[in-house]
Amino acid sequence: MDRETLNEMVKLKFAARKADGIEIDLVKLAADADYANEILSAVENLPDESLVLLAMTLRDKFGLLATKPLASPSEPARAKKEIESPAAQRYTYGTRS
Repeated sequence: MDRETLNEMVKLKFAARKADGIEIDLVKLAADADYANEILSAVENLPDESLVLLAMTLRDKFGLLATKPLASPSEPARAKKEIESPAAQRYTYGTRS
């Protein structure tokens, strides 16, 4: 982890504690993606714009920003079913194929 990221994490810790009393464990923030996601979501809901920007920057550095929206579990199955259905409707196993 680079020095800039560490500085941003420390700024986030103290500013979040001052703004809303959120206590942040920096070691756990860097190591546990679920904890980081939970804490950064809580900080992003605060009214302070600089804190939200800092949280989004850290989320990007930790690789927690999705590049494309996550699809619901039923969408890929439905798309796969639609792709398979034209081939399944064709009769290809007869004697005259």
